[in-house]
Amino acid sequence: MNISCKSSGWYPEPNVTWMSDERTVLRPGGVSRSRGADEMFSVHSWTAVSHSDAQLVSCSISLKTGEFRESRIDIQAVISSDPWKALFFTLLICALLGLTGLILYKYRHKLTGTIWLKDFCDDESTERLTKEVVEDNIEELRKHAVQITIDPEHSLPDLRVTKDRKTVRDAPGYKHTGEGFPYELCAFGAQRFTSGRHYWEVDLARENTPPKNYWLIGVAEHGNFCLKNRSAITPSNGYWFLCSDGPNGIYINSDPPVTLSLTPRPEQLGVLLDYDHGQLSFYNVKERKHLLTMSSRFTGPVTPLFNPGVEDLSPLTVLDCPKPVESPVESSQPLLSNSSEA
Repeated sequence: MNISCKSSGWYPEPNVTWMSDERTVLRPGGVSRSRGADEMFSVHSWTAVSHSDAQLVSCSISLKTGEFRESRIDIQAVISSDPWKALFFTLLICALLGLTGLILYKYRHKLTGTIWLKDFCDDESTERLTKEVVEDNIEELRKHAVQITIDPEHSLPDLRVTKDRKTVRDAPGYKHTGEGFPYELCAFGAQRFTSGRHYWEVDLARENTPPKNYWLIGVAEHGNFCLKNRSAITPSNGYWFLCSDGPNGIYINSDPPVTLSLTPRPEQLGVLLDYDHGQLSFYNVKERKHLLTMSSRFTGPVTPLFNPGVEDLSPLTVLDCPKPVESPVESSQPLLSNSSEA
């Protein structure tokens, strides 16, 4: 059974936790976070549970201040009930979490409390949950930077790749004859990852040119080089990405896709792959803010995934990340100065 949890109107950015029968931490099928024009955060998460493995499933949304709210659903009761009752439970969860977001918006300056994780989970679960906190410090992310190049061996004739294997765009004269986004124009990174944290940045705008409207950036299981249609490139088939499809908006390739409200449109996108914890995060580098994180489980080598789309003046360029700026080392010698009184 697939269960979805949505909530809007949070400040600051919240975390989402799924629990089964109050003891087992469930790995979410995906988590997306976005920020609206009102500066408030929205979150959408989903997970899948077996009919026989769980009875009570809870979705908790929390802030770093310690405040959290939770809604639960009795899986067995829903299964044995009629469809109208199942619909009622779904609407109830959405209504409760939406109300919580509104309350936290009005009183966000008064929120205080202790860290609730230690009271709610055992030590092992607490450690796992705290590792899901997403970094938004670009300098810290760049400490995990890797050099990414495009693999020419798996580039299609309809793609034009520069000699340094950093820039890709649709070839001159290419005409997209299908409907929707041209998924067949994907290019793959030459690097493979099986563990650790890896970060890279992609430029989506040339100087004096509007940001690209069409692009696709993410990762794919190594060997998945054949892309034919949208229905085949899902996380269950080894693809995880964020896609900008012009007037159709920006979305992640969940099943079904989740459309995001990302403003302004990114000019430079940062990608953090945390292989060991099954997370793929995206950042607006120029705005220096986290956009969203997808959660999954990687079971084999994965490689960066790029698609420049069509009908854009700007190409897609993989950047060489600048070295992170190190803080000056403070001297261990005492500072001598004339004493003065206020």
